[in-house]
This record gives sequence, structure tokens and C-alpha cells, in this order.
Amino acid sequence: MPVTAGPCLPPELIGHLSELSRRLGKLDRPVHAWLAGGFAVHFLTQHRMSRDVDIKWSHRFHIPPDMRVFEIGAVDGAPPDVILMDGNFTDVFGSFPPDWEKRSQEVHRFDNIVLHVIDPVDLAVSKVERFSERDRSDIRALAEHGLIDPDVFVRRADEALSQYVGDLTFVRHNLADAMEMVTVAKNLPVEPGESRAIKPNESDKRGNNSVIANPFAIPDQPRPPWEK
Repeated sequence: MPVTAGPCLPPELIGHLSELSRRLGKLDRPVHAWLAGGFAVHFLTQHRMSRDVDIKWSHRFHIPPDMRVFEIGAVDGAPPDVILMDGNFTDVFGSFPPDWEKRSQEVHRFDNIVLHVIDPVDLAVSKVERFSERDRSDIRALAEHGLIDPDVFVRRADEALSQYVGDLTFVRHNLADAMEMVTVAKNLPVEPGESRAIKPNESDKRGNNSVIANPFAIPDQPRPPWEK
């Protein structure tokens, strides 16, 4: 069985958005907020927290200066984390597939704000362009929780690539590695009482029959210098 974790958003974030909604005053239509990034990963898997809130807004509005940061996670005398929410997030950079907002799940309604969380497959696809160690860890966590269908991942990744111009060699390398993570998670045997946890390099130790064919595989292409 996949690793299980109930969807969860920190109460500090809910409280912060509630106050922001109040300060918007009386509106004639709701403002939609589409959550991506680390907080979306946390919502779906409780895998990690982020230091900023990646939200795409349906309307432009002024976020008051005192509402651009909030604190979270103060426990046992430890200092709280300061979280940034300055409204500068954009999906222009990154491998977000088209119409990802339409596939997002509505999770909370405030007076003026409707909060949605990005679909887990689209979230994984959005991370493959940068593909930092944190992005790899996030994709792996989503896969381990059984939230990524490989076929849908392939389709949405293709749709994301169709929006690009220029050389996509390194992005395709990233997609090949990400696809391997996803297919290993789907095919990894599970013993009773165990989770489907995957070690970072476990896919390198398994036979060719353990994963489905990788449509993003690029043979005989050099790796970028920083990954050698």
C-alpha cells in the first residue's frame, strides 16, 4: 500500500489567508488562489514545509506589507519559521503544464478567497525543469504516496514541453530521471505493513523489468557538468 497521510494545511496559513480575505473588504466576486510549491507538497504528503507560499492569484490586488510574512511552527521554545507570501509567484518559469489551475482541487473557502491545491501529477511535472535536490525529493514523496499515475505524468509532461522554445536537452534529461522515480514507485513490491519508500538511488539497483518503458529516455547524451 502507498504511504498514507491525510491532506493538511498548517493552521497558521489558514489563519493568515483568513485575515487577508477580511482585509480585502467586500468584493463582488471571489479571488481564487492556486497553491503550488512546497506548501502543496506538504498538503498532499506532509513531507516537508517551505519558507515561502507559492500562490497564483486570479486577480491583482495589494497585499499589505504586514501581510507579506507570517510565522509558523514555534514549538518547545524553538523560534518560529518566518514564511514569505509577497504575491510575486509566477508559473511562467518552471515546467507547469497548461491549464493546471483547472485541474486543481478546491480545499477551503474564506469570505473573499477560494483556495485550491494543484493536482499532484501537475505538481510533480512543475518541478522537473529546475530539478534541484529538493524538487527530486518532492517528486519522490508524491510517488511514494501513490499520487502519480505514470501515464498521466507522461501526458502532462509532454503538454508542458509543448509550451517551451529553445533547447530542451537538459529538461528532457530531468524528465527521464523523474519518470524513473515515478515508475519505480509504482512497481516497487510492498511487504505487509511496509510503506512504498524509495531510496534516492534505488532505481539504479533494480533490473530492467522493474519499471515500465521510459518515454523520456535520451541515450548517448552528455550530462551537464554540474551533475557529473
